[in-house]
Amino acid sequence: MKLGATLRGCDIKTRDAFANMDVAGYNYGIYRYKKDLKKYPDRIILGTETFCNDAYRFYEFAKDNKGLIGDFVWAGMDYLGEVGIGSWEYRDYAPDFTGQVGWVSAGSGRVDLIGNELGEAKYTKVAFGIDKIHIAVVPADNAFKPHSPSAWKMTNAMDSWSWDNCDGQKTKVEVYARAYKIALYVNSKKVGEKKLKNDCKAIFKTTYYHGQIVAIAFDEQGNEIARTSLESAGKETQLSVIPEDKKVKVNELCYIRLRYTDLAGTKKPLARGDIKVSVHGGELLALGNACPYNDRGYNTDITDTYYGEALAIVKPAGTGKINITAESPYGNAQASVLVIPE
Repeated sequence: MKLGATLRGCDIKTRDAFANMDVAGYNYGIYRYKKDLKKYPDRIILGTETFCNDAYRFYEFAKDNKGLIGDFVWAGMDYLGEVGIGSWEYRDYAPDFTGQVGWVSAGSGRVDLIGNELGEAKYTKVAFGIDKIHIAVVPADNAFKPHSPSAWKMTNAMDSWSWDNCDGQKTKVEVYARAYKIALYVNSKKVGEKKLKNDCKAIFKTTYYHGQIVAIAFDEQGNEIARTSLESAGKETQLSVIPEDKKVKVNELCYIRLRYTDLAGTKKPLARGDIKVSVHGGELLALGNACPYNDRGYNTDITDTYYGEALAIVKPAGTGKINITAESPYGNAQASVLVIPE
């Protein structure tokens, strides 16, 4: 698509329209930016649809070219429809990769269907200079297995170092930082060091071991400029019911996160099992998870988890208290939300 945008016909078809617009919108036009800003010095360009892995290159170009004013990656948040175009799914969660009945979302969000930031969101924040450093890990149980095609997805890595029963298995770790080089440590042992060139991403192939993973970023003089770490969850697994808000107005919705965690609340992505939800004092409007494949839908009181998590959406019946109860293979859990007048 990026090469197609460079074809002469694209310029011919758009130049008169762009001449009458305050801002010219480009879809996947990063290869045209330099030439077009030179050819049309008065043109203001907005990247209206772009790939995630171009975020660093886009931002570096925009620093020196004021004619480029913004960039919208496709997509910020996953969405229903265009099923599978950005999914990175294994057969653990999807029985086939055909995009037929059961596939519900595009799978291409930097933020998933239930609001979790994925590795791609962390990468974008670093690329745009918002954050200094992040670690994201490809699920260690499937790191090198076949997955569904995903033209609109850069990676399926996520910020977790909690992969139960995967000790000794190979995985891939991505570190995002604006730095000269990055060093990676697993349980205090250095497992790799990489210099960065024309990007803010380094990929390490390493072995998963329960414990801690640390990434350190250095400048050209060898000075540490940033570091971050992830800790493995404990052995125990429990169901946690976590309202996003402990108090809502009567005309608002309640979003209730259902997570498999250790006793300290660290999520365990490989813990999986159906959760049954009941609500008193409100109506369960929807229940589901972030998986692009969901043949059960969102209108039942039972959902599977996806990488250890699901979400319930509840509508208050009136003022007072909503009580949410969840039952699972890892035990039951409850939570309550206070409903106040508008």
